[in-house]
Amino acid sequence: MSRRRKSRSSSPADGKASAGLGSNRSTRSVRSTRWITAVLLLVAVAAGLLAWAWWPTLPSRGPAVLASNHPTGTPRFDDFVGAEACSTCHAKEYAQWTNSTHGQAGGLPGEVRVIARFDEQPLRFRDATVIPARTPAGDYVFHIDEPGEPRTTVKVDAVVGGGHMHGGGTQSFFQRQTDGTYRFLPFDFIRRENLWFVQLRRDMTWAPISEQISLNEDLANWPPRRVLGTASEFSNCQNCHGSQITLQHDANAPAYQTHFQTLRINCESCHGPARRHLEIVSQPGWEKKSDLGLKTLATADRKESMETCHQCHASKDALQDDPYLPGARFEDYFSLKLGLLTDSPFLADGRIRSFSYQSNHEFSDCYLNGSMTCTDCHDPHSQGYRDVFGRVLEGRFDNRQCTGCHASKALASEAHSHHLPGSPGNLCVSCHMPYLQHRGVGQHLAFARSDHSIPIPRPAFDQSFGIENACQKCHRDKDLAWQQTHVDSWYGRIKPHPALVANLLRTNSPASPVEAAALYLDPAARHPMAQAAGLTRFITEQVRPGLPAPDPDLLRRLRAFTEIADLDLQAIALMALQIGYGRHPEVRSFINPWIARTKEADRLRRRWAIAADHLGATFGARGDLPNALACFESAAEIQPQNEVILSHLALAQFRIGQPDLAIATLRRAIAARPTKAVLHFQLAQICAQSDRRSEAVAALEAGLKHAPYDENARRMLQQLRGP
Repeated sequence: MSRRRKSRSSSPADGKASAGLGSNRSTRSVRSTRWITAVLLLVAVAAGLLAWAWWPTLPSRGPAVLASNHPTGTPRFDDFVGAEACSTCHAKEYAQWTNSTHGQAGGLPGEVRVIARFDEQPLRFRDATVIPARTPAGDYVFHIDEPGEPRTTVKVDAVVGGGHMHGGGTQSFFQRQTDGTYRFLPFDFIRRENLWFVQLRRDMTWAPISEQISLNEDLANWPPRRVLGTASEFSNCQNCHGSQITLQHDANAPAYQTHFQTLRINCESCHGPARRHLEIVSQPGWEKKSDLGLKTLATADRKESMETCHQCHASKDALQDDPYLPGARFEDYFSLKLGLLTDSPFLADGRIRSFSYQSNHEFSDCYLNGSMTCTDCHDPHSQGYRDVFGRVLEGRFDNRQCTGCHASKALASEAHSHHLPGSPGNLCVSCHMPYLQHRGVGQHLAFARSDHSIPIPRPAFDQSFGIENACQKCHRDKDLAWQQTHVDSWYGRIKPHPALVANLLRTNSPASPVEAAALYLDPAARHPMAQAAGLTRFITEQVRPGLPAPDPDLLRRLRAFTEIADLDLQAIALMALQIGYGRHPEVRSFINPWIARTKEADRLRRRWAIAADHLGATFGARGDLPNALACFESAAEIQPQNEVILSHLALAQFRIGQPDLAIATLRRAIAARPTKAVLHFQLAQICAQSDRRSEAVAALEAGLKHAPYDENARRMLQQLRGP
């Protein structure tokens, strides 16, 4: 969109992927982003040059480990053939998919049902009027009128969502930009309320459009900045809201190349690339072959099955910029646990804190002790409901979802529920999977999702954490004491939380690192998410650079985590040892072999470095620059060529009063990734603030070779060159 616009701050990581686009947040820490952005705004304002920031918020790209189930190891975009190629042999599954929410998840404007009201009724902001309309040619557009400005028309080039979700369905829109990216347009539509809404910058919550809201000052995503695909230069939607989305910078253009098969969620999003499969089954005798070119998901183990869904349905950190394509190994590209080091989406018992509901399944007893996966309840083709034996159920509230495993509860369900047959209170999901409003959304609009941590109703406990408990859903006329009395009289002493979760729920902080270690560090617990939560609680409360020699038991516990076959737990524990106690010979002799490991350990080192970077951002947010600097230096020790970590290190160096060192560090980052324009622009900012005007001009010119469409950079260059 080309349009004259006053410069303003941009937040590279907004709290949600975009309205109506599921539960995934943009990768990387919101806390880290806010600190980095706020500091650069101060730098920019002080320099009198600009009022925005170019600081990246994602981990660095790195070499992808090849997918083990693909003959060439690494899926390529050309290996995918599209859902229609599957329809001839798999007609039943294709028909189910076509009518499913995945099959209707989005698309180009002419091929998808648009539920939003493009009816030319004005949406009035305090400083602008936006008119959703159809052109004579049939295009969907937003006309934007601002006082003293010519009308701007923004065309919709892509649609995501269709208002399908039971607890509040929405629809969002994207425009293809001149730089090759698809940018989210911040005017969303919600089906139930039948109105347009926006996400607010101040607290990232949602609100209906009104004349109390400023288009230019209050919207989180205006001008459009969130992109389809994963790229560290942008706030982004990752790979989730379409099929085989790739976003890569083309240095020869120079611009970005955005590719996707479709904005529906197609067969290959789960099954991986099918070109080789088609080649095999088109040859005579294929029935006798053991290798058909696709790994069946029916025999996937619990972890593999969950990761198939988690590539979209999870709150996760991206580990690299290289685009993820289905068929690649999930843990080469994503981490489910590193986000606990920052603004965790979960409460200590796994219920959602802000905006992520499916991945709290990882906290549930049904998964931890019963191995329940997503497809035990959800038919992957129709998105209908089924029991653990694959039998089709009437819908999402059918008790047989649960009684397939808990058979005794089906004999006389009212004896367990204490509610009449046929009543809402006699439905398993009413009590154990209630629809909870996403608190990150706020209270203006309904956006509730079923609680996949599958908890036991605990009215008093739930209220103490600000959770609307299951009893309240029906008994709004009864107070908490009434609800708790009935639960106590019906069930007596209910199943306690796991010991580690109970420790995490304590409100009083431990008095010492030794006490904290005993409470939070439990390498023997059979609960990986709680173990990660305990590690991160210990680190955020007790760990800082240069601590005294650790207590033997504390050291034993941290070292024990490195023996668990979980890369996230290993990485977080190693980070704690390195940053907190790495100056002590005993600890250094333990971690040095991990640092020196060969490239096969790159997946671990990538996580380790990101964890240290997260902790540095936490110290930076507190204004503790020396400790922030030490953490970024530790991160750079693990991944010395990670340009994003180097850029964070440079910012800390600049803030602490070492501009020459910051400039040298940024030059190292540029040497590692010379085509990444944002690094050149960061260098220009620091050079300008350091009265190195000619170097700032050179850095801007170098960056603009790779990002010629960046209007902010052009404006800064013009200001530096002068009249």
